Amino acid sequence: MERLKLGLSTCPNDTFAFHGLLRGRVDPHGFDFEFVLADVEELNARVARRELAASKASFATALALADDFCALPVGAALGYGVGPVLLARPGAPRGADGELAGRVLAPGAGTTANLLLQRFHRGEGRVEQRVFSEIVPALQRGEADFGACIHEARFTWREHGVELLDDLGARWERETRSPLPLGGIVARKDLGAARLARLASALRDSLEHGFAHREEALATMRTHAQELDDAVLWRHVELYVNADTLALSATGIAAIARLAEAAREAGVLAADAPELEIAHTRAIARLFRVVGEADLAELRTGRFDAFNARALAPDGFVHLSFEDQLAGTLERHYAGAQRLALLEVDRMRTRAKLVLERSRGGALFPHLYRGLERGDLLGAWPLARGERGFTLPAVASAARFDPTPAQPIDAA
Repeated sequence: MERLKLGLSTCPNDTFAFHGLLRGRVDPHGFDFEFVLADVEELNARVARRELAASKASFATALALADDFCALPVGAALGYGVGPVLLARPGAPRGADGELAGRVLAPGAGTTANLLLQRFHRGEGRVEQRVFSEIVPALQRGEADFGACIHEARFTWREHGVELLDDLGARWERETRSPLPLGGIVARKDLGAARLARLASALRDSLEHGFAHREEALATMRTHAQELDDAVLWRHVELYVNADTLALSATGIAAIARLAEAAREAGVLAADAPELEIAHTRAIARLFRVVGEADLAELRTGRFDAFNARALAPDGFVHLSFEDQLAGTLERHYAGAQRLALLEVDRMRTRAKLVLERSRGGALFPHLYRGLERGDLLGAWPLARGERGFTLPAVASAARFDPTPAQPIDAA
């Protein structure tokens, strides 16, 4: 086991995502994790001081540390309707043009909330940094006039006698027409590709465990949350844990690049700062197998032995494909077929016998060095040839977000 210091925030989406690892419910993939739970700005500072090998961090901080850190493709808080809100105490002072006057609190210089505050209210008021959980109480006591608030305060501000002045996240969405990247899991580049892949796999497994064991995860969330109302905790998870949390999409990656542009425009990020790399890894990719009608008929009746005799020959492994390889697989190996089925193979069940090996063209393909079992199959999609060939289903990064849902094997 390899010791690794891993930081996560105490907000519900992080404790939900890390629950499986925190409680030892999932495979740590060779790591002996030393967990550091802290406010996100404290994590930002500790990452900046190189005290953590991997950690949740604001994307504003990750962009500034792109020389030494990359972002994992799993664990991000990114989406629509997720941004910070600018709150005000009743009667807070405003300038002649409506600009902020007086004392303005932000949840940390390295937070994305502070970046948006600089983007949309630059030069307004006297900005001070404060731990996120202290901002609303300071507004209630009249110790500050305005506050950029994150986490549960987005849902509960109405209960605290403060006013909503500006939804910074919604403003970002209107201006950029893209989701807002709040934070993600960053890791030192010098960990190397193999460790980064194992780390991504461990976190992906932890996320999937949380989805499968919601009540168990809720107990962990309650332990660390500022807000103890279960409905608020689940609203937080439902909003901040989405398809981009399981695997960053092209849209999510483009949004991070757009945030970097905004940071440069606001003077928060140096003009010559390098781009933040995403540690793309096949370790969290979904696995698929294309089968013909005869194969599917045998699988329906449970005759996996007959299917595997052909599927394993002559190479001794079952050929699988990643989602982005399916079009090429169909073109090269099924040009004359009329009806096929696409099967999804459970990555977790097959991982021990799964090997990535280069094809003759040099691409890495997943090879399963054992026969398939019925329990390995998560679902199926029928494929029928049309005028332009086979139309693949619209699959997302995780089955629960699929626009085209899978069918049971028997119904394919």
